[in-house]
Amino acid sequence: MIVAIAFVVLGLIGAVQAGLAGADFMLDLEEARPALVQAKPVTTDPGTPRLARRVFLVIVDGLRFDKSYELPFFDELRRRGVDLEASSHYPTWSRPNYVSILTGVPPLASGVRTNHHTTPVLIDSLMDRIHASGMRVATATDYDALPRVFLRPRGQRPADAYDVADLTELDDERPSGIVAPDADLESPFDDGRYVPWPGGFTEAGTALAAGSADLVVFLVGAPDAAGHAKGGASPEYREAVREVDHALSRALARIDLTLDAVVITSDHGHTDRGGHGGIEPEVVAVPLILAGAGVRPGAGSTTAPGAQLIDVAPTVAALLGIAPPGHGLGRTLVELLALDDTARQKRLDADAMRLAVNRAIVARASQLSDALVNEHRTGRIALVIGGAILSIGFVLFAIRRKTLRLRLRTGLVVIPAFFVAYFGLIGTIGRFSPSLLPANAHMAGQLAKYGLVAMGVLVGTSMWALRNRPTLAARLAEANGIAWIGLMATMIPAGLLWALFPPPYVTVPGPVFLVVIPAVQVAVAAAAAGVALMLALEVFVFGSRALGRPG
Repeated sequence: MIVAIAFVVLGLIGAVQAGLAGADFMLDLEEARPALVQAKPVTTDPGTPRLARRVFLVIVDGLRFDKSYELPFFDELRRRGVDLEASSHYPTWSRPNYVSILTGVPPLASGVRTNHHTTPVLIDSLMDRIHASGMRVATATDYDALPRVFLRPRGQRPADAYDVADLTELDDERPSGIVAPDADLESPFDDGRYVPWPGGFTEAGTALAAGSADLVVFLVGAPDAAGHAKGGASPEYREAVREVDHALSRALARIDLTLDAVVITSDHGHTDRGGHGGIEPEVVAVPLILAGAGVRPGAGSTTAPGAQLIDVAPTVAALLGIAPPGHGLGRTLVELLALDDTARQKRLDADAMRLAVNRAIVARASQLSDALVNEHRTGRIALVIGGAILSIGFVLFAIRRKTLRLRLRTGLVVIPAFFVAYFGLIGTIGRFSPSLLPANAHMAGQLAKYGLVAMGVLVGTSMWALRNRPTLAARLAEANGIAWIGLMATMIPAGLLWALFPPPYVTVPGPVFLVVIPAVQVAVAAAAAGVALMLALEVFVFGSRALGRPG
């Protein structure tokens, strides 16, 4: 019974620790102080003429490329300007790609990797370049994440020294977003309008279009909400996209495209079932429409192949005749702009200098990170192997004392049943892609639902396998064996992944590992909790019958 109690305690501890690790996985992906933030931005102004009086940059959250057609306003802009298919950036979640669009820095270099990012983003942005040029920038949105992600400590600018521990973190659990009314933070927008009520976006957008801000950033989230709720192939999703098209046509009805420019894009697409985060074609492909002053009509994908979201910021900067964001890793899509040969070459030369500096910084940071991981990887693997050897030694001792028994037939039924139930659910429903697994939820929370099912399978099959044992002692010894196999079968893979992919993640794991790593952590929690529950039942039965036995 002592062995069983030890396994119960170990199971409970393992469940808590693994559960916490799984819950923290998304936060571990974030990088509060990426290498670019620590470098002075390259903000040399190419000195090219201003092409547009004002630029309206529209981000339609969750709009996939193929569903952006057959929309009257969008198609009219396409006919008058440029129609491109652009690529989002992995991980294809919203906040990381808001940053990609407005800074020219992809998630792997910006440090903003998930929708759980809360620390102020100090990457140089379009808003910084607008202000440095003495211009104004405004925004209207029905989703508060855009202005929130660019909040900064007052007076803080890119490349300033700062202490991450001192940064105010905002609480995403509060719908109003008002956590600290007197926080010493400032918005990068001179006029920021958050309008989450029906019709509010059209009203705010119309007012800003009638104003004088040089850059106006619109973000509308209806397609993303419909995609999560009903899927990217649903009638509800298509209707949400149509409503956005109509809202934008009303908000921008009076702008003069001979003087002003419109740029429309999306942060990511949606799978047919609903979801994003991975690298599925329908998630990665997004529209990029440019029309109006400074845009060369008729230029398309063959003219500017391989366009990415990080190219939007330097292209918008060129339309306004200002320096692009200095930490950017995107290029100016000069092929799409009405630049003469001299101005085009100036933009290309400025891009080449900026990209050379920033790519070197990112590459150096990646090398240092890889070296640090490799330096400790052998030690971590040795710890995992050492722990496994100690565990085997303990089991051999318990077997000799006849307090633990390993039965091959039982092990071949109970443990595989757990893994088949758990990973079968993930593979069938989630298909090991962050696009299909989280469905607008925290990944660990979704995995925990599958873990609960697998835990029930583990307890149920264990009780079934132990039902005909001749004595209580034999039953308890075999239950100890099931417990040990279950814990080792989950803890060893979790330990190896910890050794090979240690947090924090300077390099983000690929889409499969982005699911597998937290899935294995949650598997440990589910198996450990299942083992603890099974053994607790066995100890209770053993103790009850022992106490009830006549003296």
